[in-house]
Amino acid sequence: MNLIPFFETAVAALNRNKSAELGDRTLYIGSSDVGSCARKVYLQKKQPITPSVSTMLKFSRGHVAEMLIENIFDAGGAEHLYDTQVEVRHPNYPLKAHVDFLFYTDLDGTPELHVIEVKSVSGIPDEPYPQWVDQLHYQLGLLRIQYPEGKLGGSILAIDLNAGKVHQFNGFEYNDAVFNYLYCRALYLLDCLEEKDEARPSVTQSCSFCSYRSDCPAMTVPKVELPPEIEALANKYAHLNGTKSRAEKEMKSIRQELVDFTGPVFKGRSNTVDLLVSSVAASMTIDGELLKSQYPDIYPEVLKERAGYTKLECKPVKTANA
Repeated sequence: MNLIPFFETAVAALNRNKSAELGDRTLYIGSSDVGSCARKVYLQKKQPITPSVSTMLKFSRGHVAEMLIENIFDAGGAEHLYDTQVEVRHPNYPLKAHVDFLFYTDLDGTPELHVIEVKSVSGIPDEPYPQWVDQLHYQLGLLRIQYPEGKLGGSILAIDLNAGKVHQFNGFEYNDAVFNYLYCRALYLLDCLEEKDEARPSVTQSCSFCSYRSDCPAMTVPKVELPPEIEALANKYAHLNGTKSRAEKEMKSIRQELVDFTGPVFKGRSNTVDLLVSSVAASMTIDGELLKSQYPDIYPEVLKERAGYTKLECKPVKTANA
């Protein structure tokens, strides 16, 4: 039984069903739009492209995380405190949001509205991504229009299913200035859809799975301006890589001291560590350069293709001394 063709078709159907729950997204500006690249939003609504199976699986991971969180809330006895996928909208413009979880009281019963935005991730970030924060504030703003009075807050729940970790970025509150900016941003996106303004590209983390990046002018300039969340990841990678290099040098020195003590064959143990040393016998290998120079006719016949790979380098920027 070959499940792959069926699987690919079924994943596409699942993606369409989940999208249908949100209505026709080409007709309104949603919370995932306001923090996104205007060019991407415009093209998604005007020239929609079916995402790759890989991208659709990543989207499905988010749905799985939401179902898991809902089951956890219900198992804990909180099923009467919240609703899921609550739609809130602006009274005058086609601006809408679908809230993952809307709690109407605190867990202790204190009346309040609390939005929970669930994000499935591969590795929980140190800080919530700006686009996540924009989504949440957009939802809080539309909720404040609908509920002018009362306590209103929100949080972002990041869950890494592979690692079995969850983290709550908490303490968000409705902010008039932030929502006003996002409201103006949403109106700009509406103008773009009505051909009244240019849908200008911007680089964000969502470029990772954008179907329109191949010819995007923001991604083809000599040096792409890094968005804050990617800059943070690159700096963390550079730091860890530097730590790895320093560790390797220190390990080389320590290794020599240990081998000086143990000799070529050794077994030792303490309360905290096992120390084992063994000898690996010498072996023969082919000298490629020698083969090429002495047997040039044979050399091409013994070559085999080696797969290419993606080389990643993150280096701290060196600043000139003042």
